Amino acid sequence: MQEIANKAGGMQSYESETPVIDDRYVLLQNLLAKRREAIAGRAGSGIEEEWTEDEEHYQGIDDANRAFQSANMLYRSRSKALLSGQQLGQQPTRSVVFLNITRPYVDAASARVADMLLPTDDRAWEIKATPLPTLSQLQLTKLAQAMQLDDQAQAQQALEQQAEQAAEAAKKMQRAIEDPLVESNWHGEVRQVIEDAARCGSGVLKGPFPVMRTARMTRQDPVTQLKTQFKVDEIKPGSKRIDFWNFFPDPACGENIHNGSYTWEREYIGKRQIKELLKDKSYDQAELLGALRDGPAKTREGTEAVHRHCDDEYEMWIYHGHCMRQQLEAMGVELDQDAEEHLPAMAVMINDRLVKAVLSPLESGEFPYDVLAWQRRPGMPWGVGISRQIRTVQRMLNGAVRAMMDNSGLSASPQVVIGNGITPADGNWSLRPGKVWRAEPASDVSDVRGAFASFAVSSVQGELMNIINFSLKMAEDTTGMPAMLQGIRGDAPQTLGGMQMQNNNATSVLRRLAKRFDDYMTRPHIRRYFDWMMTYSEDESIKGDFEIDVRASSALVERDAQQQFLMSLLQAAANPVYELDPAKLAAELCRGQRLDPKNFQLTEEQKAQRAQQGQDPTLQAKAELLGAQAIKAQADAERAQALTVGARVEAQYSAVQTAQVIEQIPGTATTADGLLRSAGAKDMDAAPIVPQASGAGEVPQVEVPTNTNPLTPANPQSPAVGMQAGIETQANDGVRY
Repeated sequence: MQEIANKAGGMQSYESETPVIDDRYVLLQNLLAKRREAIAGRAGSGIEEEWTEDEEHYQGIDDANRAFQSANMLYRSRSKALLSGQQLGQQPTRSVVFLNITRPYVDAASARVADMLLPTDDRAWEIKATPLPTLSQLQLTKLAQAMQLDDQAQAQQALEQQAEQAAEAAKKMQRAIEDPLVESNWHGEVRQVIEDAARCGSGVLKGPFPVMRTARMTRQDPVTQLKTQFKVDEIKPGSKRIDFWNFFPDPACGENIHNGSYTWEREYIGKRQIKELLKDKSYDQAELLGALRDGPAKTREGTEAVHRHCDDEYEMWIYHGHCMRQQLEAMGVELDQDAEEHLPAMAVMINDRLVKAVLSPLESGEFPYDVLAWQRRPGMPWGVGISRQIRTVQRMLNGAVRAMMDNSGLSASPQVVIGNGITPADGNWSLRPGKVWRAEPASDVSDVRGAFASFAVSSVQGELMNIINFSLKMAEDTTGMPAMLQGIRGDAPQTLGGMQMQNNNATSVLRRLAKRFDDYMTRPHIRRYFDWMMTYSEDESIKGDFEIDVRASSALVERDAQQQFLMSLLQAAANPVYELDPAKLAAELCRGQRLDPKNFQLTEEQKAQRAQQGQDPTLQAKAELLGAQAIKAQADAERAQALTVGARVEAQYSAVQTAQVIEQIPGTATTADGLLRSAGAKDMDAAPIVPQASGAGEVPQVEVPTNTNPLTPANPQSPAVGMQAGIETQANDGVRY
């Protein structure tokens, strides 16, 4: 009953027949309208046709050979070939060769980017505490008064302690975020996103979203000592790759999906998965049972992916956007009294049945999706991939190769011209070696050679090969992926500096993509994880005023060029003047080579053993070296002493022998002294070893004339003088008889 005041002053009452509005039905109709809008907007943009062409070129399919790919066939390509009327297996009259260079370029680009952005034992982000502000004296005074402290020094000390606590909390927050990323196989999911972006230009990553994780634990009874295993289910955030064919953003979002009002995600599930959803209290049990009774929908909403799904699968649509408060309350969502009229929410639909509607897990209402565009498109969130960049070159190459194959087939055998009255003896008009042809009697052929001739088609293999080489060269220029990045050296210089310079120039495109990865993937994704932990984490010690530093992606691209510099630092680390840690440098070198440094580092037990020994390995090695040198010096000294004793013994033995000879033949002493003096020896005893006889013992010398002939007396001028000089005789040698 409603009461309306009468202008005459009386009160009247009447029953109003206003229709009751079903908010649940209105919410369903609004969601269906937005889904149709998103599907039509993406289809009208023309991006789906380009995706199909990119997928076909990656698989090596085009209009010429579409009907001749019997295996590994894309669904829509096969359907198009069957509907065109061309039967499978029909032999073409021209070459349909598809020399696929799109696939190796796409695979090389995605692999190269994944190696740089997803290194071993490293991350592309870091959680840091906000820097400690530098306060003036007046600000410190006011802060001390606000904190009820005695002086400014205590306020400054409180700030420093708070900074230390914030730094420790930042490390804990980083570990808390890294744990669900590892459980979600972050590297594997992001690698698939990079492959999608390289192939078709766009990759979609979803997260964080609630995931039920099951942990198995073992408990031992303290009395019976029996061990029992039990499961613990807990909700944790997760991330996963989404097929870009199943993602429908708001058509008015522009280049950033977060500028739109909503997003839709399509997922295919089976009956078993729907039955598992019945255990979740947040789903409408009656609607789920109704979907099971209805069965999978016969018509599919939106353009399907290139790979057709099973007909027994259900289409599940997930909505992220804003909903009205009264509509959410009609779905059973509990809201506060002061809640806003439009709230961020998530809704799930199966077979056009609204089976779930809850508030968004993120209080900010941000969509849990990130789109990586390989090369941006103006006004669209989708990008341009390697397949689209190389499409024109691929068509040029296919045309040149097919023309060369056709020309090769025509020029391989001559064209035969047969006149009237010439028939094959076997009745078969095909050519073969040694075949017999017969001229009919009624023919007017006088010369068979005039009625049977062959003509050869000229070969243009060289001209077509120039086009093929030109196409291969243009493939590098259009994609920005030189052959050197694919493992082909090409014309790279031989010197180390030249190779490094060309590598830096070649990776400039990849560095641009690394910055896009930081801006459009890593930063917003990790920020949403941070908001999730701040909202739902029960550990208060990890919460604080932090900032997300995305520093690794761009730096990791330069890691290859840094390896040479790190090697020089590793050599300099042996000098304590530089104060460098060789262990950290070696670990960084291992990461640069995509190796886990933990596989080469000492374990805690080995470190404890070395600590118990109390010896530095470097000092121990030096001590061992000095000990070895001392042993070697002692051995050299003993060897020298042994040589000296041996020399003295030999000298004494020689002296004894010499004395015996002199004693027997005293005249040899003078000769021995002369020999020693001629060798440069100094006579230490001036007197002769054996005294010489003098006085009566001397023999007088008598001069004997050299010429005794009386006819020729001695004459100094005579030629006979000195005729005996220079002749060696026994007399001249001093031997007497």
